[in-house]
Amino acid sequence: MDYKDRITGEKRYFDAKVKINADGTAGLVYCEDQTKAYNKSLKTGKTDVDTPSSDSYVLYRSLLRTGKRGVWITEKLTSQRGSAECQP
Repeated sequence: MDYKDRITGEKRYFDAKVKINADGTAGLVYCEDQTKAYNKSLKTGKTDVDTPSSDSYVLYRSLLRTGKRGVWITEKLTSQRGSAECQP
């Protein structure tokens, strides 16, 4: 809220893979395509349209476990911008 900027456009998530581990935790890996997502200033209304690059693709890895109510909880989340694994 302090930055007065928002993301506009479209983000696409793809290639999701889930692995259930022996200890009951799960690993979730997926890619994000930000080539059509842009920064928009709420103050000026101006949208910064950047040229897509390898940094427009992000790989996420997360570790999840189930809580007391059976709902999955994210314990750890890492991201890697420009990941070759997510490039078209």
